[in-house]
Amino acid sequence: MRHAPSYKPTIASLVPALLFGHVLPARAQLPAAGPTLSVAAGASQFDLSGTGTTPMVAVRVALPFAHVFIAEGGAALARPDQQFGATTTLVIPEVGLQVQMPRRIAPYLGVGIGEVLDFRDKQYGGTLHNLTASGALGVRAGLTARAGAIAELRVRGIGSEFNGSAAEWTVGGLWRF
Repeated sequence: MRHAPSYKPTIASLVPALLFGHVLPARAQLPAAGPTLSVAAGASQFDLSGTGTTPMVAVRVALPFAHVFIAEGGAALARPDQQFGATTTLVIPEVGLQVQMPRRIAPYLGVGIGEVLDFRDKQYGGTLHNLTASGALGVRAGLTARAGAIAELRVRGIGSEFNGSAAEWTVGGLWRF
């Protein structure tokens, strides 16, 4: 009667298990799902009534739903130099929809729509309102169950015929509540 050989684990057979155990996060390691508040800063490369790069900040609230979808609302602020007139203040309220991989380091793609409020001196037309549509590519990283980091590129068309544009590069922190 033949006996089946006994299996003795070797170091070589344990290496893949150890590697995949550290690379692929267990469900419990993922950050808790829930609304997040993010505050980010960076640079806006703009082509409006003049071109250039200006600092910007953004505050956004993200609300996950249906496992991989996120509804987002927020506002960005930038102060670009315009070709005609002094520096203007742009306030950009926006809502959007994103699809995100549910991981500790979670890449996402998104689209958004909103309005650009362009506050200028009255001699240059006062406050102007323009439609904006955007596409976003970013990553959220959970650092703890409540805190994380976010990095994003948001490309924006401004005006009904997209006669203005901006590429917004931001990094910041996020907090779950």
